[in-house]
Amino acid sequence: MTAKYDVVVVGAGSNSLVTAAYLAKIGKKVLVLEKNDQCGGGVVSIEIAPGFTHDPHASAYYLCIANPAVKDDELGLMSKFGLEWRTYDAGFATVFDSGDGLVAYRDLDRSCADIARYSEKDAETYRRFATDCVTLLPMISKSAATPPLPTGPFISMLDGSPGGRRMVDMFFQSAYDILENLFESTELRIHLMKWVAEAMDGPEIKGTGATLVNLLGLAHSYDSHIPVGGSRAVTNSLIRCIEHYGSTVRTLAEVRKVNIVGGRATGVTLADGEVIEAREAVVGCIHPWHLAERIPEIDPEIARAARGVKLSNHGALNQQLALTEWPQFKGGEDARWTAAACIEYVRKDELGIRKVFDQYRYGEIPQSHLSPLTIMNSRKDPSRVPKPENCAMYLYHFAPRVLLDGGLQGWEKHRQAYADAIWEEFKSYTTNMDDSKIIARHIESPLEHHNHSASMPTGDIFGISMTFGQIMGRRPLPELAQFKIPGLESLYLVGPFMHPGGTVTFGGRAVAMKMMMDWKLDLKKAFIAL
Repeated sequence: MTAKYDVVVVGAGSNSLVTAAYLAKIGKKVLVLEKNDQCGGGVVSIEIAPGFTHDPHASAYYLCIANPAVKDDELGLMSKFGLEWRTYDAGFATVFDSGDGLVAYRDLDRSCADIARYSEKDAETYRRFATDCVTLLPMISKSAATPPLPTGPFISMLDGSPGGRRMVDMFFQSAYDILENLFESTELRIHLMKWVAEAMDGPEIKGTGATLVNLLGLAHSYDSHIPVGGSRAVTNSLIRCIEHYGSTVRTLAEVRKVNIVGGRATGVTLADGEVIEAREAVVGCIHPWHLAERIPEIDPEIARAARGVKLSNHGALNQQLALTEWPQFKGGEDARWTAAACIEYVRKDELGIRKVFDQYRYGEIPQSHLSPLTIMNSRKDPSRVPKPENCAMYLYHFAPRVLLDGGLQGWEKHRQAYADAIWEEFKSYTTNMDDSKIIARHIESPLEHHNHSASMPTGDIFGISMTFGQIMGRRPLPELAQFKIPGLESLYLVGPFMHPGGTVTFGGRAVAMKMMMDWKLDLKKAFIAL
C-alpha cells in the first residue's frame, strides 16, 4: 500500500527540519526523508575518539539566534525539547604572528578600546559604522526569517533615508572597498576582511559589502552561541519537535524522483522503488544545479539559469583534533583570546593575505600566508571531552574547491599535505603544541563535503555564493526566490542555497510561512513573533 502524508520533505538538513517542525506544529502530517544515517546536513557531530564530540561543519551560531524560531522559542526547542546553549563574549578574535591581536566583543565599548591600541581614529570610525550596522540589523533579521522582498523594493525602501542610501552603496561594493575607505590601520582591515571571508567569498569580490554590514550588526547585537552536546543537539531537538507533533523522520531513505502529475507535485519515489504520496505539498532540498536532473518538468530556461548560479569563491579543509591538553599562545593574553568563539591566526601582511584569495579562486593551494581558524567549544561545554585538561579542537582553513592539479578528485592526493601545513602553521602560534598532543585526528576536504551533501557541490559549504546578486529576492535567482518553481504546483524549495542562505539560519521558517500563506492559513498559529 502506498504511504500517504500531507507533506513530504526531501532531505533533513537544518532548514528542511525547521520547515517540517513548523508544519507539524500546525497539525500537518509530515514525513522527512534523509539519505544519510544522521540528519542535520551541516548541523552534525562526530566522535573521533572515545569521549570526544566534534562538529565537522557548523560549530558557532549567530544567524539562527536572531531568528524567532530561537530568539522567541517559537518551536519550543529550548523550553520543551532539550536544546541548551552556552555563549561567548566575542564572536571572533584575530591573533597576529607578532603575538598581538584584536577581539570582536559583543560589547562595542570593549571592541573599540581594543581597536584604539592601533588607531584611536579607527576606533571612533568603527563605533559609528558598527552603530549604523546595528540599527539596520532588525530589518535585515526580520527579512531573513520571512519570504524575501524583491530586491528592487528593498533597495527603494533603504533609499528613503541618507543612512539607508549609504548602506545601499556599501551593498554593491566589496568589503575591502569599505574597509580601505574607512580605516587606516592594517590590523583592523586584516581582522575584518578575514572574518568577512568566512562567508566563503573573497573580501575583494563585489557584493561582499552586504556581508560586512550584516556581520557587524550581528556581532554587536548577539552573543555567539554553541549548543551543549555538539551541533547534533540542535538537530535532535528539531527531530523531537517534529515527532512530538505526530510527524516522522526517516533516515537511509534516498529520494530518487519527485513525482509530478499534471504540473503538480504528488509525492516521491525512493531509490528502492517505494512510492510515497503527498496530499498537499512536497518540499525539496534540491540544489539549483540539480533542478533539471531531479525535476525534468521544469521550464528549460529556468533550469538553464539555475545551472548558471555562481558558487562561492572558496571551500574549506576542516580538521578535528582530540588533544591531550589546551594550546598555550606565544603572545600570552589567553583570557582575551578565549573570550571568542572563533580565533583566527593571521600574518600581519595585508597584501599577502589579499593575494591568497586569488589562489583559492584559481584552484591553487597556497604555500604561504596560511591563516588557520580554531574553535575549541569544549572550553564552554566540557561534556565534549573525557577529561577537563583535554581539548576538542576544530581546525579550519579556506581551500580551493576544485584544484588546478586534479580537479575535485585531486584532493585525494593533496588532502594530507595541506592539512599538515595548516597544523604546522597553527603550532607556530603556540608554545606547547606538537604531534605528541594528538589523540586522534579527522580531516575533511572539499571532496568529502561534496560527497557528504548534494547541497555542497564541489565542496561549497554555503551552497552558492552569498554576494549581493544572490541574496534576498535574488537567491538563488529571482524566479525561484519565493521557494517555488514557476509552472509547478505544490512543490517548494528549501536549503542553504535558498533565502536567507549560507550558514545555519533556520531559513526553513520562511519556507513554512510561504506555504501557510499559499494555503491561506492563520500565520499566528505557527509564528508567535508576528
